[in-house]
Amino acid sequence: MASVAQPRVRAYWGPDRTSPPWLSHVLLAEIPAARPAARVQFLDAARGLAILLVVIGHLVGRGWPEGNYWYSYLNDVIYGFHMPLFMVLTGMSFALSLPRFSSWPQVAAFSAKRVERLLVAYLAFGVLILAGKLVAAHFVYVDNPAHGDLGDVSRLLLIPAESVAQFLWFIYVLCVYLLTVPALFHLIGRRPMLLLLPGLALNLALWPKLFMLDEVVYYLPFFAGGMALWMWREHWERAGVVALAFTTALFVVLAFSLAAPKWLVGALSVLPVLWAMRRLPAAWQDRLAWIGRASLTIYLINTIAIGLAKGLLLRVLPWDGVNFLLYFPVLTLAGVALPMLVKGALAPHSQIVARYL
Repeated sequence: MASVAQPRVRAYWGPDRTSPPWLSHVLLAEIPAARPAARVQFLDAARGLAILLVVIGHLVGRGWPEGNYWYSYLNDVIYGFHMPLFMVLTGMSFALSLPRFSSWPQVAAFSAKRVERLLVAYLAFGVLILAGKLVAAHFVYVDNPAHGDLGDVSRLLLIPAESVAQFLWFIYVLCVYLLTVPALFHLIGRRPMLLLLPGLALNLALWPKLFMLDEVVYYLPFFAGGMALWMWREHWERAGVVALAFTTALFVVLAFSLAAPKWLVGALSVLPVLWAMRRLPAAWQDRLAWIGRASLTIYLINTIAIGLAKGLLLRVLPWDGVNFLLYFPVLTLAGVALPMLVKGALAPHSQIVARYL
């Protein structure tokens, strides 16, 4: 009897015939220990664009300016992708700055140093915003006002997204990642795919808002995906013009149609933004990178700056109708420039300001 040929598919499987070699190579790939000798300019520029979108999204807290549907539409477009993009860029920055740990004390020291800086800033600005809103409400219009009770404090500590400083949720979520991911990597190796895939699975369940667990789980694949993108940057950096054009067109169509879920539009935004930042003229890249290097300062202070500028302008000029065409550039400039001016003025005279801003 003639022998029956074995299926050819087995030729593609590893020696143990349980998994293809490329699969284990992808799943178990580790972030290299080598780190850039200097800041990565195009990544700083991408972060600058992302924080600029954050500021534009914060111009209106509650009470939309009448007769300005264009801003409502623009705001919806921005909120459809900008925070997933920001989280991917944060994951990339985390990967390129991550040291190789040789002991648990090193892991603890790394996490403690990173979290301490962010947590102090979060608590300081949370309390400042809470107190500031209680006082300012007696004189000017205040978005998302404080109630003046213990609930304000408990929401700030336990459910930041529902607090008077709800915009600081990103800092809170990042602290959770910085507390847990280094320890996890010390156990399983610097393998972002082993974080990304469980992150996708965890999103199949509903998570409570307590301790921002819903957002921690939602953005985990983006944070891990940013690390993977940095690890495999040589591949996507060589992508051709056709791939760039197709990905960009798909992102633009879905973003402006408002028809796709945030996770999809956010994921599609990453490569077009990174490619665009790499191809920007040097002068524009420098300007955006300059803003990007101040992204934490802008993130912490932009709503305060916008709120002050808005409160003053509303005393002399309503913002409905055509007046919002003046408010838009003024508030955007206030949200970007005032935080940088505050740090520039105070940091040389205060080590605390220099460290936490």
